[in-house]
Amino acid sequence: MKSTNLHKIIMRRVYYSYGLSVVTSTVFWQGIFLGMSAILLAHWLNVASCIRNFLAVPVGAVPHYVTGSFVNAINHGELLTALTLVLAGIVAVQVGYRLAQALVPRLGVLVRV
Repeated sequence: MKSTNLHKIIMRRVYYSYGLSVVTSTVFWQGIFLGMSAILLAHWLNVASCIRNFLAVPVGAVPHYVTGSFVNAINHGELLTALTLVLAGIVAVQVGYRLAQALVPRLGVLVRV
């Protein structure tokens, strides 16, 4: 067997194992679900209208406004929108937690330097 053929075989196995490690990663699937939920929310909601409504609410009343909007969405039968919003929130919190977990040890090293 020539060395170029052996090299191709070895590299093909390396690429396959790398592809499998990416596909089996939880962060990969969290990113897929976060992207899908963002696309679905953008499709079902008028994002500019949501931003305008948030800017019209006084700062202290934003949590009450968000919960009221969520409850109204459920009451008016927009269950898929509410479910997508909950899914996006859960995935965003998980991704934020994983990023913080990955970056905090590195920031500790930078502070000591």
